[in-house]
Amino acid sequence: MTQKMHFDFHSRLAFSRPSGGPIGDSTMMKHPCHRRPAAFSLVEVLVVIGIIAVLLALLFPALSNIQAHARMIACQSNMRQLGQQMYIYAAENKGWLIPMIDDPTAEGGLRGLGTLLPPKQRWPAVVFKIAGPNPESDDPADYCPKVIVCPSDFDPVEAHTYALNNPPAAHRCKLGSHDFNGKKPAEVIIAGEKLTNARDYYLEPNEGDFDNACDLFRHGTKHGTNYLFWDGHVKVLMPSEAKAGMDPWEGAAPTMVPLP
Repeated sequence: MTQKMHFDFHSRLAFSRPSGGPIGDSTMMKHPCHRRPAAFSLVEVLVVIGIIAVLLALLFPALSNIQAHARMIACQSNMRQLGQQMYIYAAENKGWLIPMIDDPTAEGGLRGLGTLLPPKQRWPAVVFKIAGPNPESDDPADYCPKVIVCPSDFDPVEAHTYALNNPPAAHRCKLGSHDFNGKKPAEVIIAGEKLTNARDYYLEPNEGDFDNACDLFRHGTKHGTNYLFWDGHVKVLMPSEAKAGMDPWEGAAPTMVPLP
């Protein structure tokens, strides 16, 4: 009986003793909840990185398109302000919407206020009444307001993006004119966007400026370029839509009428 009890005592003691160490070993006191958490495997990390890369690839073009659209809308706002300032100029200059001076040697007897004159006498300074620095400088940026620069046009030559359309001026059209060789005021362009490296202050489609000086896709190949129309509205057009509005008199000789 004593031997059996002695055997049972040692058997229970053997089964209750944790493996890996004798009785009293510190491993007996460790709680299962304190086990070291498993780390991510390299494959799992690479999968997460791949998913993030795909999401970014989908997101960046969308953000880029949103920013480009915002710049196009801001450009349209700038052109409307240009149109409003030109209306003010016309009201103070007997209806002549596009600034010109008499010049018998020029087409239609008129010469634009462009690069043949010093910056202080060019149309941005005249229309926006910019006095410029004293003494007078030769830097066009001193006489061009920021509103005539498109947000998508970075550092344009001559410090302006918008160029005035020459044919309506050459044909002596005034504010309030309604007959543009069969076109309505809402169909006739008075300003467009020039190329960044172009010096033009005026666009002359009959001399190739539409193809060589206009930035026909300033706002992308799906949109085209912004144009300011005679009635004051602004619209983005593709080249095929804009060309007819640039020169409704294509092939016709301008009328020779002196400025008042």
